[in-house]
Amino acid sequence: MIDHIVIGAASLDLTARIEQQFGTAFGGGGKHPVMATHNRLLKLQRDLYCEVIAIDPDATATRPRWFSLDTPPTEIKLRTGPRPLCWVWNVPDIDHAATVCGYDPGRIITMTRDDLQWRLTVADDGVLAENGILPILIEWPGGRNPAHRMADSPVRLSRLVLTHPDPAMIADRLDRLGASNAVVLASGAPTLAFHFDTPNGPVVLA
Repeated sequence: MIDHIVIGAASLDLTARIEQQFGTAFGGGGKHPVMATHNRLLKLQRDLYCEVIAIDPDATATRPRWFSLDTPPTEIKLRTGPRPLCWVWNVPDIDHAATVCGYDPGRIITMTRDDLQWRLTVADDGVLAENGILPILIEWPGGRNPAHRMADSPVRLSRLVLTHPDPAMIADRLDRLGASNAVVLASGAPTLAFHFDTPNGPVVLA
């Protein structure tokens, strides 16, 4: 299932723009010292949440940051405002999923924050697979997803649309993960679009 969706921002203060679009405030997030990033979170459906992530100006990067945040194309994209970066697929056995998915999702690493621990895939250079069209993989030991402790919100993810010049290839990779029914696939230039139902009506971030 979709674990969470990731929106990048040039500064975490720009979360306010999304809050204005949604008509809803994001809750607290945290810092990721290993990646020199920080985030804000919003619960969507029961086990699904939205993450806004940005480079933490108070942290020192000791490795390439995740979500392609250190790449010039991402930096240019985020200059115009917060934009979708990628999506994260929850798997029960990340070692198996990374082996059978048909693409290189990155190295499996273990991350912690407060009393949470999770395993996820991150490329050594931090670059996203197929510009974020193919998902990052995540496993929550014991099933302790952060959404379970977040306050409910009136915002829902209605559609996740993936556009790619080779949708058949993307469909094959997603089939291997059991994820093809969770998204809408289209043909075209690589694009990721998040469709939301919000108190302000439908909102699309693309």
